[in-house]
Amino acid sequence: MPFTPLHYPFAYIMRKAGNKAHLDLDMAGLVIGSFTPDLECPFFMIAGRLGILPPQAPYVQAHRLVLHSLLGSVTLGSLISMLVVMALYTIFERDLMALGRSKPGLANLYAACTLGNLSHVLIDAVHHSYSPLLFPFTSENVSAPVPLGDLWLGNLLVYAFVLLATALILAYEWRSVRGRLLLRLLFDV
Repeated sequence: MPFTPLHYPFAYIMRKAGNKAHLDLDMAGLVIGSFTPDLECPFFMIAGRLGILPPQAPYVQAHRLVLHSLLGSVTLGSLISMLVVMALYTIFERDLMALGRSKPGLANLYAACTLGNLSHVLIDAVHHSYSPLLFPFTSENVSAPVPLGDLWLGNLLVYAFVLLATALILAYEWRSVRGRLLLRLLFDV
C-alpha cells in the first residue's frame, strides 16, 4: 500500500479476533508490525537514485525485497518491530500505567509483531505488481495471490476495504475513547 497507515485495519481486526479467541495479542506489536515492512522503501528509493543498486532491478523499482518477503518479515521485520514497540512502551510508560496496560512478554510480542508483518506482506502481495515473497531464495515476483490475476481488481478491493474500515474504526474509537485517541488506537483496543 502506498500509504502505510492504511494497514492499521488489519492489525485492529487481528486484535479483535484474538480477543474473541481469548488471545491477548499485543496491539502495539500488531500495529507496528503491520507498518514495519515499508521501512525498506526509502532505502531502495535512495539507493536506486544514488546508483548503489542497479536501477533496473525490480526490487529497486518496487522498493521492496527483504522485509516484504515471508522469511524477512518473520525474522528481521519482527525483530525491528519488537525493538520499536519496546521503545514505545518505555516512552508511554506513565500513560500506559494509568490505562492499566503493562509490557507484553517476549513470546506475545514476537507473535503480535510477526502477525503484523505477515499481514502487511500478504496484503501487499494481493495488489502490488512486484511481491518478492520467496526472497532470499529468489527475488522473482510471486503474483499468485492477486485476485483473478487482475492487479486493478486487487487494488480496488484492498483500497475499498481499508478506506471504509479505517473510517469505521476511527468513528467507533472516537466515540468510545476515555483518554487520548492515539494511545487507545496503539495500545488499548
